[in-house]
Amino acid sequence: MGDAISTLLFQPPPMSRLKESKLIWFNTSRGERIPATFISTPGATHTILYSHANAEDLGNIYPWCKFLVRSLRVNLLAYDYSGYGLSTGQPSEENCYADICAAYDYLINTRKIRPKNIILYGRSLGSGPSSYLAAKTSEEGRPVGGLILHAPFLSIYRVVIDSGCTLPGDKFPNLDYLPFARCPIFLIHGTKDTIVPFWHSERLYELIDEKYRTKPFFIKGMGHNQIHAVLRPVLVKRLRQFFAFVDGEMDGILAPIDPEDPLTLC
Repeated sequence: MGDAISTLLFQPPPMSRLKESKLIWFNTSRGERIPATFISTPGATHTILYSHANAEDLGNIYPWCKFLVRSLRVNLLAYDYSGYGLSTGQPSEENCYADICAAYDYLINTRKIRPKNIILYGRSLGSGPSSYLAAKTSEEGRPVGGLILHAPFLSIYRVVIDSGCTLPGDKFPNLDYLPFARCPIFLIHGTKDTIVPFWHSERLYELIDEKYRTKPFFIKGMGHNQIHAVLRPVLVKRLRQFFAFVDGEMDGILAPIDPEDPLTLC
């Protein structure tokens, strides 16, 4: 059953390519070799560690990553999962965790970036490794600076059936990791998402420790892949507010969301 779930869960797209000059390579703890790309901004305070969605790879997401770098004035490291793009191996939950850890180790040990200056950004499938790493670094006593979850899920099985507990064989149990994350967390989700239902983010929001629960960006009428394609200016504004909060320059983002806000609801 596990292999069948993995086959349905992981859907690498036809391979796209970036110029070799834009690629760096990591060896993971599970013996795989994965590509990544690092986009820098002079004087940037923050570095985003970006974990992409399913059916994407580095070539597909590179324009979006460049947009984030320009709009937010940050550095960004994006990587491919094992079995995606030019990576070796097969995609799996365990490999995804090893993949993001290899990328994180590069930022810490090679780029010498402090954990508090690293912001994890996971979209859809990427919410799994991102939530895992946020909890892991928190339990190790060196939490990252923040966590952004874009269309996240409670767990893979719960996308299909709302089970009352984490069942054997379930994958990416974000609801079990988020309570242990000790960093500001920002949720992004469209209310008309037909791939990962909106109520997943509603539940996750309730599970986040109140000290780290920031004002979510829940957008009426938007689907799974629409927010970053249709509402980029508004999304960038909210992301900038989140980064300002991480820097201690803004506290209003912790306030409950305004039910009269025409764009969002809680």
